Amino acid sequence: MRLPPLKSLQVFLAAAQQQSFKCAAEQLHVTQAAVSQQIRLLERFFDTPLFDRENNQTRLNAKGQLLFPYIEKAFEQMTLGVNAVISEPNPFSLRISALHSVTSLLLVPKISDFQQQNPDLNVQFSPNNKLDLFQGDGVDIAIRRGLGQYPGLESHKLIDDAIVLVASPLLLSTIKQELNAIFSLPLLEDISSDIQEAITACCSTFGINKAQLHIKLSTTDALPIVQQALAGQGIAFVSKVLVKQYIKQGQLVNVLDYAYDNPRTLYLVAPPHHFLWPKVKRFEKWLRAAFAAL
Repeated sequence: MRLPPLKSLQVFLAAAQQQSFKCAAEQLHVTQAAVSQQIRLLERFFDTPLFDRENNQTRLNAKGQLLFPYIEKAFEQMTLGVNAVISEPNPFSLRISALHSVTSLLLVPKISDFQQQNPDLNVQFSPNNKLDLFQGDGVDIAIRRGLGQYPGLESHKLIDDAIVLVASPLLLSTIKQELNAIFSLPLLEDISSDIQEAITACCSTFGINKAQLHIKLSTTDALPIVQQALAGQGIAFVSKVLVKQYIKQGQLVNVLDYAYDNPRTLYLVAPPHHFLWPKVKRFEKWLRAAFAAL
């Protein structure tokens, strides 16, 4: 198969992304003339222009736009391949990405134990829910809540989970613990789809009109919901993993012993070769033990 020169394709990618030969030259640390030369070589190879050049401006034409996503994807895959072969880039730093709730409620309170066991590692947290972060954010491993299906990434299931109805015992002590009284309390509502499924199922189970629930707070972030529940501000449907320690300590009560089986749970997620790194292996082993002790 006859292919154009790799160097010309690299220059094309930079020029297409920057929409400027000058900016591409600066990015590649070459002259603008060198960029123009490589683009001309590529255009001769295809026997067609790839850029429109007008008034000192360059932009992809129709043929260039057709080519661009293929070349961009090809270089992304080559970068991943190179990274998979080379050794661990930062063996003394572990950067973890996780949801705000998982970071604050599960990781931060326990991470000192991991650091004591691994004093050579500098642990950093990057709380967010993105999955494109492995392209350039320096993240080594991510913890995500879902079904474990993340295209192009490997996922390791950490724990089974359920959604439970919880409240502070101080709040429950102010009412008669009857159905109508419980469901008349303020609801700290997580509007995530799986939590909404649990609320609907609970209302159906106990014969409650969901539309009559008294919503005090609505968010997709479980952290403020758990914090408000601990403060006695309302009842809440939350991931059991996030609150299991508080139930065990008596700070929260599993109201009506209600639990909704949920296929979504926590996974370790990363490019496959990250799981081969010693620091990631150490973190996964420690995390599994920490979750088993919840």
